[in-house]
Amino acid sequence: MCTNRFWTIANINRKDRFIPMEIIRPLKLGTISLPDAESRLVCRTILLDMLGEATITVDEGDLGGVTGLFWKHVDLSLATLYLPKTPLRLTANGIGTPGIVILRATDGPMIVHHRQQVFTLASRDVILLPADTSSEIVLPDGGRFDCAHLPHSAIAPLQKSLDRLLLRKFHAECLPLQLLTNYAGYLLRQDHQDKDHASMMVAHFYSLLPVLAQEVAENPSVPDLPQNRVESIKALIEANLADGSFSIADVAKVEGITPRAIQKIFSRTGTTFSRYVLERRLVLAKTMILSDTASRPISQIVYSVGFNDLSYFNRTFRSRYGIRPTDLRRMSGQTGDA
Repeated sequence: MCTNRFWTIANINRKDRFIPMEIIRPLKLGTISLPDAESRLVCRTILLDMLGEATITVDEGDLGGVTGLFWKHVDLSLATLYLPKTPLRLTANGIGTPGIVILRATDGPMIVHHRQQVFTLASRDVILLPADTSSEIVLPDGGRFDCAHLPHSAIAPLQKSLDRLLLRKFHAECLPLQLLTNYAGYLLRQDHQDKDHASMMVAHFYSLLPVLAQEVAENPSVPDLPQNRVESIKALIEANLADGSFSIADVAKVEGITPRAIQKIFSRTGTTFSRYVLERRLVLAKTMILSDTASRPISQIVYSVGFNDLSYFNRTFRSRYGIRPTDLRRMSGQTGDA
């Protein structure tokens, strides 16, 4: 717990004596000069008890200059990290004990991969996840990332209500959600609270969770997009990944909509058309490199999944996976040069 002990003087029966008062302060972290290695250590330390062992991958640049706030109570942990405004990916292993984490990105969309499910959230939307399982969190625009950890000991009395909240996304306009985030913001912004005051605020925070569950029961969420249109576009992309000339104009022609409309669809899912196609081609290339029993030259694989430039593929592959294609094949026990 982030606490300091202050001593106050009270006059009782005409005798002065010191009475300890426990103070809980938010931890303010980082400066604009904090280098990459120290920023990573700060992020890892803060997230360790909330998301488990976490690794942050930045597409461009590094994590230098991370700032934020961290607040910890026995029944609730809160963190706000101001990450670089560049695409980044956070991979967390989970903490290994039951509990709930609440996640939010405020400077852009957030994509959460949890087991076999993918959740795409708009800026300031919120999702609740089990704390004891691994997940991957993608922030296409980087920026502010909010996280709260609710330990099992605190949520056990509310377990029945909370079951319906897990693995759901909540829009920022949801009133009970706004109250929750306001309480969290209050605790993070206050210079200090005594323990009793902090415990009272935490109790209020938890009292809002059944209200949020009731909101779900009365107003079940509806899909953000016509799912058949999204799946149709993705299926068309999968069928044409090998075609290096395949473009958004081809999709627009088949779907009977404008390229701008397609861009809006992908924007609402937290990515762009070109970024999605690139990601799918990289995934396919990686799968083929690892599983190709004939050990075809990597260059042949590259062109077969729609890349037209070998150097560009090598660069983007290493940026995405942190390893060169040739090294990945070598580690898998195969041969074959790029």
